Amino acid sequence: MALVPLRLLLDHAAENGYGIPAFNVNNLEQVQSIMEAAHETDSPVILQASRGARQYAGESFLRHLILAAVETYPDIPVVMHQ
Repeated sequence: MALVPLRLLLDHAAENGYGIPAFNVNNLEQVQSIMEAAHETDSPVILQASRGARQYAGESFLRHLILAAVETYPDIPVVMHQ
């Protein structure tokens, strides 16, 4: 499904009575674990990076980690938020 707009996911969740988790990510292991769990539960996710995370890991590094996760799990709707 690739990257999707936040509004699209929030509207679907509201219409169908479920919540969407948002996770702050800092590194590869966190992104992998979150995406594995999302895949196992067939759940959409919001991946976000705080200012501190972007300073720690670097914006480009985090962006590419999330894009790699989207490529690896194309069936999981993902929102990238910062």
